[in-house]
Amino acid sequence: MVRASRLTILFVVLLIGTWSADTRGADGLPVVQVGIVFDGPPPGGTGIVPERYEDLVALIQRETAALTNREFDVRFPADKQQSGEWSIERIRSAIDGQLADPEIDLVLTIGIFATNDVCRRGELPKPVVAPLAIDVEAQSFPFSTDADGRMIAGVKNLNYITTPGSVLRDLRKFKEIVQFERVHVLTDALLPQAIPEIADSVIAGGRAIGVKIFPPVPVVGSADEALALLPEDAEAVYITPLHRMSPEEFDRLVAGLIERRLPSFSLIGREEVERGVMAGIRPETDFPRLARRIALNIQRILLGEDAGSLPVALELEEQLVINLETATAVRVFPRNRVALEAELIRGEMSRIERTLTLSEAVREAVEANLSLRAADRAVAAGAEEIRRARSYLKPQVGASGTGLLIDDDRAAASFGTQAERTVSAGLTLSQILYSDGLRSNVKVSEHLQRSLEHEWEAERLDVALEVATAFLNVLRAETLERVAEENRRLTESNLKLARRRVRIGFSGPSEVYRWESELATARSLRITAHGRMHIAYIDLNRALHRPLEDLYEAESPGLQDPELVTGFGRLNPYVDNAASFALFKEFTVEEGLANSPELYAIEAAISAQQRALRAARRSFWSPDVVLFGEAETRVSRQGAGSDSLTGPGFSEPMDRNDWSVGLQVTLPIYVGGQRSAEARQAGEQLEALRLEREALAEIIDLRIRRTLFELSASFPSIELLQEAAEAARKNLELVTDSYSRGVVSIIDLLDAKNAALVAAGFAANAEYDFLIDLMELQRGTNNFDFFRSDEERTAWFDRLEAFFVANADEIRWPKR
Repeated sequence: MVRASRLTILFVVLLIGTWSADTRGADGLPVVQVGIVFDGPPPGGTGIVPERYEDLVALIQRETAALTNREFDVRFPADKQQSGEWSIERIRSAIDGQLADPEIDLVLTIGIFATNDVCRRGELPKPVVAPLAIDVEAQSFPFSTDADGRMIAGVKNLNYITTPGSVLRDLRKFKEIVQFERVHVLTDALLPQAIPEIADSVIAGGRAIGVKIFPPVPVVGSADEALALLPEDAEAVYITPLHRMSPEEFDRLVAGLIERRLPSFSLIGREEVERGVMAGIRPETDFPRLARRIALNIQRILLGEDAGSLPVALELEEQLVINLETATAVRVFPRNRVALEAELIRGEMSRIERTLTLSEAVREAVEANLSLRAADRAVAAGAEEIRRARSYLKPQVGASGTGLLIDDDRAAASFGTQAERTVSAGLTLSQILYSDGLRSNVKVSEHLQRSLEHEWEAERLDVALEVATAFLNVLRAETLERVAEENRRLTESNLKLARRRVRIGFSGPSEVYRWESELATARSLRITAHGRMHIAYIDLNRALHRPLEDLYEAESPGLQDPELVTGFGRLNPYVDNAASFALFKEFTVEEGLANSPELYAIEAAISAQQRALRAARRSFWSPDVVLFGEAETRVSRQGAGSDSLTGPGFSEPMDRNDWSVGLQVTLPIYVGGQRSAEARQAGEQLEALRLEREALAEIIDLRIRRTLFELSASFPSIELLQEAAEAARKNLELVTDSYSRGVVSIIDLLDAKNAALVAAGFAANAEYDFLIDLMELQRGTNNFDFFRSDEERTAWFDRLEAFFVANADEIRWPKR
């Protein structure tokens, strides 16, 4: 080992020594010139990818300078940057020229065509780094493995960089999403000429998966031309990098595919899926990471390592991504398993423009909740009951009309008192002058109405608690779904790691099987979490009286929300030690009992029953006094008996009008013991209500104290569980690294992963557990923050401080 190290150092010294004095920079470091060959126009040209290549080159220059600035003066001269102008001949000529240029020490190819050309040349006269290989297998790039099982080019002076994956892998996944028999591949027009092996390999591989893959559809820069080349019976489209198509034309291409209801899949992956392509696997290009890898390889080459011995694989966390909006537009509905395993963008949640906060949800429910609206109607009906009870104490006026027909002989024998045909009209009037029973009914109705109003307030608070809890459960379900998704991704990463360990001999196939089992479980947990999230939304929507499957962006309130009492940041001093917490409990219970609508409701019912009891006792001696009157006029008298008789023995003829006025005093003397029974019943009911009130006060006291103790546990748990989750995460990172190096076993990694998952779940729950406990407390004290103004919140703290001033003689507590 010592000898090898000395030889390496000697080689580097000799290498550096080969640079003449005029190849050293101003600071005495050896100057290294890097030439660059682009597929198309140089930075600043047209097209999607070349514009991003400008950023990549800038990153490479910055990263290389940071790594080598103490050893070499690495330069990227502008006159050593050449464009292939989208021509195979010019690309090849540019590479030939740079390989032969004595002023260039290292060549960098930027583009898939330049990379393809240089990787097929065999041994090279000088180091070349080619970072954009797209499908190593289909392109038949050289590769082998080093002693550690890492993939290398194995060709002198050649280092290419590729991300795992292939076109056939993409097509298999594409077919999982949507069934098709034929697929058309859109490629840059240069690709069939520059890399015909890709098309041949893909077409041959397509037959193995039961798909007919047509020869590539050549695309330059026109979306209309590309769409015109697709036949009417096309079933699916696979999109490879279209370097010469502008962003605007690419968007037109995607829109055209959607209009024709053609499902699409992108080789580039997420970047194009976000722009409307239906699906892809590769993650968004991590240019900073790619640039660091290129810079590191350049440094290692300059320090004496052969480019062909450097790793070529750049591992990325791949994830199937589906644009659900596009999938819906082209009438593709992935199977549940595929959809739930994939990341959905512009889908259920991303299509939602409406956001909802906790306070908005509670206020909306107060307006729309069906239970509360039903309670509104009950209160309105109670108000009418009072009017009905009062109506009996007001004048009662009635009108009547009568038509009477009797037989003629009876009419003739009535001596004019009854006509054969009589039509009359009458008017009656009555007024209760005194009735203790009716007056009692009015008072009882008024007390019961107040009870109904307090019951409505209790219902409003119950709805607020229900909605707040449902809202927080939605946030909890979304958080747990993210934890489950992270666990799935982590398990997939560990499965890849296990397969790599098998390749290099660190472990056997059993570890792969174990991780495959873990992955199936993780996917199941992810599906379960997704379903629970939708159930949480259904529960919330029912309380809000919204369509049950509505979705929206629920905003987490957080502990510093200004609409929560915790948002004031003034509560901690009153609860941060046992003595203060004991006083705070007493204050909270006192506030809860003083503001309880349930207690107000039962107290109103007690008042109503007291009035009913007094009325029952007064009924023994309190009479009802009624003034009444009646007036009647005979409108018509016809037939026999219609003439009044006059003469000796007969009075004056009767006129048409009769009236009467009377005063009635009623006092039942004996009604079979009814009044005694009613009095005793009213007394028993009153006593029952009093006992109910006492029991209710105990329940309220219990609920407040229990919730306070739950809060005293859930609040400090937030920080502790977050610390536990962070520690478990760091431990998992360490164990994962050790596992990748073969230091620890799969059991150690499984334990660390499960510990991290459990800790993450607890941490995710902690804050929502506290907030739900806080909602329970505010319901118990009948004092929701959502219904209080800033002034009312300040007044609550003033009462709290005054309570401490009056009761905290033995306690030091921070005054405002």
